[in-house]
Amino acid sequence: MWKLMFKGIGALLILYAGGALGWHKGDACARRVRVLSEMCAFLDAVRRELHFRCGRTEEILAEAQKNTRLAALPLYFLELDAGSGLQTELDSALQRTEREIEEVTLPSERAALRGALEGLGACPAREEEQRLAHAQDSLEQALDLAREQAAVQQKLYRTIGLSLGGAAALLLL
Repeated sequence: MWKLMFKGIGALLILYAGGALGWHKGDACARRVRVLSEMCAFLDAVRRELHFRCGRTEEILAEAQKNTRLAALPLYFLELDAGSGLQTELDSALQRTEREIEEVTLPSERAALRGALEGLGACPAREEEQRLAHAQDSLEQALDLAREQAAVQQKLYRTIGLSLGGAAALLLL
C-alpha cells in the first residue's frame, strides 16, 4: 500500500515537473514578444521626444526611457553623459542592451534598434524621425510574426512537457 502511494506521489511530481518545464519554455517564447513590443514603444517615445522637444541626444534618450514602461527591455540611456564621448557611451549602452536581449531576439531586430539609435544627433531631426519610424515599422512587422509564432510554440511546449511528464509518470507506475 505504501509503495503504491509513494509511486503515485512520484508520478504526480514527475507530471508536474514535465508540465512546469513546458510552461517555462513556453514563457520564454513570450519574452521575445515582450522585448519587441517594448522596443517599438521605446522607438516611438524617442521619435515623439525628438519631434516635440529640442534638446541634446542624451536628454532625448533619457526622457524617452523615463516615459516608457520597460520591464523586459534593459536600456542604459539614463547613464549617458553629455560631452565629446557621447557616441562612445551610446555605443556602449547599445552593446549592453544587445548582449542582454541576444538570446531572445534575432540579429536583424537588434540591428534595427542599433541603426535607429546609434547615429542619433548627426542628422536633421526630420531625417532622424524617418529613420526611427522605419526601424519601428520593421520591428512591428517582426513583432506580429513573433506573436503568431509564440502562440503556436507555447501550446507546443506545454503539450510536450505534459506529455513527457505523463509518459515518465506511467513508466514509474
